[in-house]
Amino acid sequence: MTIEELVAAVVALAIVAAKRLGAGLADRAVEGVEQSVADRLGRLYRWMVGRLPGEEGAALVEEAGRSSAAQVQLRRRLVLALGEDPVGVEELRMLLSPHALALLSESSGIPRQLPSALADFTGRGQEVERLVEAAERPGGCRVCLVHGPGGIGKTSVVVQASHQLMQFFPDGQLFVDLNGAEERPVAVGEVLGDFLAALGTPRGRIPDDVAGRTRQFRTELADRRVLIVLDNAASEQQVAALIPGGASCVVLITSRQALAPLAADERVALPGLDEDAAWDLLRRISGPDRVDEDPEAGRDVVGLCSGLPLALRIAGARLATFPTRTLGSFARDLADDHRRLDVLSLGERSVRAVFRAGYEALPSLQRSAFRLLSALGTPDLPTWALSPLLDVDADAADACLEELLLAHLVQARRGETGGQRIVLHDLARGFSKEMAAEQPGDEADSAVRRLLGALLSAADAADAQLRPAGARHSGRDGAVRRSPPEDAVAGDVWEAVHWFEAERAVLVAAVAHAHARGWWELCWEIADAMSIALEHQWRWDISRQVHGLALDAADRLGDGQARAALLRNLGEALRDGGDDLDRAAECFSEAIALFRSSGDAHGESDALGNLGILQRQQGALREAERTLTAAELHFRALPLERGLAWTLRERAVISRHHAQYTQAHAQLDEAQALFAANEEIRGIGWILRTRADTEKESTTGGCPLLTAGMEALGPDAPPRVVLHRIRDGPRPAPTTRTLPRSCTPSGTTAGIPGSLWGWQTWPSTKATTPPQN
Repeated sequence: MTIEELVAAVVALAIVAAKRLGAGLADRAVEGVEQSVADRLGRLYRWMVGRLPGEEGAALVEEAGRSSAAQVQLRRRLVLALGEDPVGVEELRMLLSPHALALLSESSGIPRQLPSALADFTGRGQEVERLVEAAERPGGCRVCLVHGPGGIGKTSVVVQASHQLMQFFPDGQLFVDLNGAEERPVAVGEVLGDFLAALGTPRGRIPDDVAGRTRQFRTELADRRVLIVLDNAASEQQVAALIPGGASCVVLITSRQALAPLAADERVALPGLDEDAAWDLLRRISGPDRVDEDPEAGRDVVGLCSGLPLALRIAGARLATFPTRTLGSFARDLADDHRRLDVLSLGERSVRAVFRAGYEALPSLQRSAFRLLSALGTPDLPTWALSPLLDVDADAADACLEELLLAHLVQARRGETGGQRIVLHDLARGFSKEMAAEQPGDEADSAVRRLLGALLSAADAADAQLRPAGARHSGRDGAVRRSPPEDAVAGDVWEAVHWFEAERAVLVAAVAHAHARGWWELCWEIADAMSIALEHQWRWDISRQVHGLALDAADRLGDGQARAALLRNLGEALRDGGDDLDRAAECFSEAIALFRSSGDAHGESDALGNLGILQRQQGALREAERTLTAAELHFRALPLERGLAWTLRERAVISRHHAQYTQAHAQLDEAQALFAANEEIRGIGWILRTRADTEKESTTGGCPLLTAGMEALGPDAPPRVVLHRIRDGPRPAPTTRTLPRSCTPSGTTAGIPGSLWGWQTWPSTKATTPPQN
C-alpha cells in the first residue's frame, strides 16, 4: 500500500472508533483475531496523536469522526508527517494487520469494489491513456464516458484505467453493473443504497426515497477521493443521480449508447481492434503456436471477427478448448455466413446475444431499418437509402439513423467522394440477415424495390450529366422509378463522376439482386444507366459482369430494344478491354440490326460509330471508313452533336493514316468545336492528342522525335515508318523540351513535359491500356 492508502485506512479506522462501532467489531472478532479490535483502534488513535504533536492534533483526530473536512485535513497532515518518517510508515503497516483491513473494508467506509483487470488485456493503450489523463485533470468532478457496441471491450478498458488510477483515490473505489442492455436496468435507488452502505452508512440511516439517498450520497462524497465506475449504463437519467457534486471524485461510465445529453469531460468512442491488436489477442488466448502454424487462416479468423474483442475471445477460447481442431477448419466454419454466429458462441458468451440485446432495445422503426440495411448485401449504403427502404421522408430517415448510430448497431463513415455512408460490419450484417429472415418475405422485397427504383432515378440523372448531347438510344423507361432525395442527385458532370464512383458497388449489387428476384426491367435499366460511367472508369470487367445479367433479363422480357442497347454496351467493354474483338464485332452488328428494325436512329448511329472504331483499331480502314461515314450521316440527320464529334475524330485518325492531313485537320476542327459547345472535356482532350499526332506525322523537318528517328533508321526510311518505330518502341524517360510550333497541340510554342503519347482519363487513371489511335 502507498503512504496515501495507509493514511486513508488509519483515518477510516479512527472514524470507526469515533462513531462508537469499536465494541461491536470487537465482539465479531473475538474468535479470529489475536487482539481485540477495540485495543487495536486505541493503539492507532494514540499513534496518530503522536504523529501530530500538541492539543491541535488530538482535537483534529476527534473532529475527524464528525467532519468530512477534518478527515481531509487529517489525511493531508499525516501524509506530510510520514513523508520524512520511514520508521513511522513501517509502524503503521504493522498496526494495520490484514484482519483490521478486512474489518475496515466491511465497516469503515473504504470500498474496494473494482473487478480484476484482464491479464491478457491487449491494445487500447491510447484509450486507457485518455481516461487516465482526463481523471487527473484539476477541477470539479470528472466524468468520462466510454461508449461503443456490445462486445467491443468497454468494461475491460475502464477497469484497466481504474487500476492505474486507484492509488489516487484512497477513500475507495465503487463499481456497479447497471444492466443497461437488459430489459430491466438496475434501479437507481437500489444502487445508491448499496453505495451508501459500502461507504459506511448504517442501513438503518439510509433514506428510503431516491432523492434522499442522492443527497446523502453526495454528502458522504463531498470531501472524499473516490473512484466510481458505472458499467453498462442505460441512459443519462440512470447515471445522473450517481455522479457526486464535489470536486474530488472521478466517474467512469460505460454504455452502448452515446448518452449525448450527458455532460462528460471526456468521451471515448471505442472502435474495433485494429488488425495487429486483434492478431495479438487471438494468439494470447488460443496459444501462439496454434495461430503461428497457419498464419493465413489466422488472418482469416481475425478478419471475420470484425475487430470485435468478444468475438476474438470466443474464437480463441474455442481453439484453446479443442486443440486437435485445425485453425483452417475453424476459419472455414467461421466464413460460412449461415454458421458464423453459431460458431461465435461458447457457454454463456455469445456474439448473437449481444446483438440481440441491442436490437430488442430499439423502437420498431429502427429495428426495421437494421433488418433492411443488409438486404442488398453491400458493405455500405448511402445514408439517403434509408428513406426509400423505410418508405419515410428524409427527416424521419435521418432521425432513425441517429438512433441506430447512438445504439452502435451501425457505423457511419465519410465516403471518398464526401458523402456519409452507413456501414454494417460482417457480424452485424449476419445478425441483421437473421432478423430479416424472421419477418415476412415481402417486407424486404418491397423495401429493396423502392431502393432500386430510387437508385435508378439517381443513376439516370448522373448518366444524363455524362452525356450532355442526350440519350444514345431509346427504350429505357419501363422500370418503376422512385424520386430520390435531392442530395442524391448529381447537379453537374463532376458530381456525376463522383456519384458513380461512390455507388459503383451498390449499383452492381442492385443489378445482381434484381436479376435474382426476377425484376427484369430494373436489372437491365440499372446496368444500362451505369454503362457510360463504367466506360469512363475503364471498368470493363464489371461492365461485362453486369451486362451479362442484364442481357439475360432482356431476353426473358423479349425486349429487342433492351437487347440492342445492352449489346452495344457489351461490345464496347469487349473492344476496349481487349478481351474478345470478334465477339465485340458480333455484338455491334446485332445491335445495329435490332436498332434498325425498331426504328431507333439514335441507337443505330451510336452502334455504327462504335463498330467503326473497332474496325479502325483492327486495321480494316476501308470498312471502318464506310461504317463511320454511315454513322456520320445518321448523326447529322438527327442531329446528335456529341456522336458526330466522336465520329469525326475517328474519321480524322483514318485520314491521318492515309496522309490526308488537310482533311484530318478539318475534321478535327469541326469535332473540337462540337465538343466545346457541349462542354465535353474528355472529347476535347482526345482531339488535342489526335491533333498533336497529326501535326507530328505531317511534319518532315524540325520535330525532334522525327529527326532522332531518321538518324536512327537512315535516310531511306519513309517518314511514316520512322513514326511507327518511335511509337511502338521503348519510350524515353520524361523530359521537358520545347518543340516547334507545328508540334504543339495548340499551335503555339510551349514547354511540354514528357512525350506527346500520354492520354487523359476520366476522372482518375486506371492501370489499363487506352484505346489506340
